[in-house]
Amino acid sequence: MTVWDAIAGSRAALGVAKQLAFREAPHAWLLLGPSGSGKRPLSVAMAAALNCPEEPGVGCGRCSTCLRILRRRHPDVHHIVPEGPLIPVDVIRENVVPEAARSPFEATRKIFIIEEADRMNPQAQNALLKTLEEPQPDTTFILISEHEQELLPTVQSRCVIIRLEPIARLELIELLAGDGASAEDAEVAARAADGDLEAARRIAFDDDSRRRRKRWLDIPRRLTTPSDALDAAAEVLDEARIAVKELEAAQRDEIKELADALGEGRGTASVRQALVKRHKRELRRLEQDILVEALQVVGSFYRDVLLLRHGNEQGVGNPDVANELRSWAESNLSDRVLVNAAQRCVDAQGGIPLNANPTLAMEAALLELARTVQPPLGAGAV
Repeated sequence: MTVWDAIAGSRAALGVAKQLAFREAPHAWLLLGPSGSGKRPLSVAMAAALNCPEEPGVGCGRCSTCLRILRRRHPDVHHIVPEGPLIPVDVIRENVVPEAARSPFEATRKIFIIEEADRMNPQAQNALLKTLEEPQPDTTFILISEHEQELLPTVQSRCVIIRLEPIARLELIELLAGDGASAEDAEVAARAADGDLEAARRIAFDDDSRRRRKRWLDIPRRLTTPSDALDAAAEVLDEARIAVKELEAAQRDEIKELADALGEGRGTASVRQALVKRHKRELRRLEQDILVEALQVVGSFYRDVLLLRHGNEQGVGNPDVANELRSWAESNLSDRVLVNAAQRCVDAQGGIPLNANPTLAMEAALLELARTVQPPLGAGAV
């Protein structure tokens, strides 16, 4: 077992693993790729490999350092995530630049993982640039982005760029089967995840994820009135709140572990303060992720109806609800209505992180679907 096991199948990840094993680690990386290409798990595996005391540059995946980094609970690995639509310049100036100038507390290297780095506005990117140009010898930056064009050329030029692609469906099925999934579960998860290994593993093995997906696939059938839409939105929000409470409990444990490990002195107050700020960002991000995931599932239902109607059964992402999809495909709903419904879900996904009130964004999307897409008569529950 190594830290790379969780992202097996990614050629880019294997290339990075070889570089780190031979100690060819630059001070800054930029991981580019679409959603689901494994950028986040790769960044965490890199952080663990760089700091593993048992197998330096490889990452044993078993020691305390590796396990805490993989669980995102290590004081020397800093996760920077957007606050709403942006990563504001204040986050870079107050949480990144001064912290990057300090030595690691216990690890070999201090790591900064900046997720959705393209959400740094030009001021934030320029604030980061000087640190990238004059890095501390024991500090590594890992920037993650889907949108290369939104990053300043000067920032890109300071990074080693790694490009990732989603994993092919057959490869995903093999990986899931190797993890212990049945042939049917592996097929369903690989199709539904659309190349995203993390999502595929959740669908194949996590009971909560499977339950949520089943409920969300049933939302299109239920959207007959505005009241139905608001009820469905409330259920999605309840799921988000449950997930947030679970994360809050894990965060309390992390704060306790940090206090036990660091004690007092040597800047521990600043580390705790940074951790509390990070926790707030993570909670907001988790809520957004749950809402976006729900909209993805709902949108995939409308997309699958279109694919099935036009004979592309192999492209269907939700084969486990094929009977329900077929009843919709054979209905009088026009292609235009279905296309607009799928696009409305895509648009709402993009709007969730930008909206100060994600609840309203979710309700608005489902209300519009209830208004414009009338479920076929006799459509059964998923």
